Amino acid sequence: MAGYDVVTFGETMIRFSTAPGERLETATTVEIGIGGAESNVAVALARLGRRVAWASVLPRNPFGARIAGELRRHGVDTTHIHWVDQGRAGVYYLDTGAAPRPTQVLYDRAGSAIAVCNPEDIDPALATRGRLLHLTGITPALSPSCAEITRRLLTAGTAAGIPVSIDVNYRSRLWTPKAAAETLAPLCSEATILFCGRNDAGTLWGLSGSDEEVARGLAERFDPAVTVLTAGADGALALTRDGTIYREPAVPVDVIDRVGAGDAFAAGFLHGYLDGDVALGLRLGVRLAALKMTVRGDLAVLSDDDIAACLADAGSSHTIVR
Repeated sequence: MAGYDVVTFGETMIRFSTAPGERLETATTVEIGIGGAESNVAVALARLGRRVAWASVLPRNPFGARIAGELRRHGVDTTHIHWVDQGRAGVYYLDTGAAPRPTQVLYDRAGSAIAVCNPEDIDPALATRGRLLHLTGITPALSPSCAEITRRLLTAGTAAGIPVSIDVNYRSRLWTPKAAAETLAPLCSEATILFCGRNDAGTLWGLSGSDEEVARGLAERFDPAVTVLTAGADGALALTRDGTIYREPAVPVDVIDRVGAGDAFAAGFLHGYLDGDVALGLRLGVRLAALKMTVRGDLAVLSDDDIAACLADAGSSHTIVR
């Protein structure tokens, strides 16, 4: 029997962000948090009551302790972290914007402990301990060893019949569209659930047209059981292998912080999918994404009341169990 609902692997960084109206160039104080696509998903799922394990490589120093401790506080199992005595945690800096000035992100993650790790540091059998394995296109971009670990986890999961969700999550600061498309294509071809943003589908694979046409293009190319296309303010849609299309408009929101909204969406969708309901997953995904944007930081730190209202609005009968 699976020990977890979801297992995931990736890098989590320390986040330094300016307060609204401040610039990194002149700020005298910054807010400290953590952020990483896979752990953002893990936290949101844990707060929904799911059993989630997050694996990574972290240094034994205060930043490593901060990352692991914060994830544990939100209910994520961190016992599969590989700890190293040398190395560093990745860092990113958020120069918080306000219209018309965009928010800018500066990365300092090269040579982080996870990027220079040995592929043997993570046991691929971990993939078989969950009901679902969640991976993103960010991790393979970090280094050849991270790409190898991702492939090993994917291979172990699919060999055991474990559903795999892959979020393309293209990052132009990490690699070129050509390199990303070539590396991610074989991974996406093994996905049970494929998440892809409308812009990423165009950048990596030249897909264009209506959202339905883009989703069908992804489905024809990779043949996942479910293709999920996100389109920002235009909402999201899901296309199942039998040709059924589900659509969900975005929820109006007063945005405080957009970072992590896509991860909250993925968590909401996976929550519904684990209950066997694609339509519910889509409804819950857009609602969790909207709620996340009302919270500063990467993590969807939502109260039980927030989540209960969100579940009820999406039509879920699921009860949060802690």
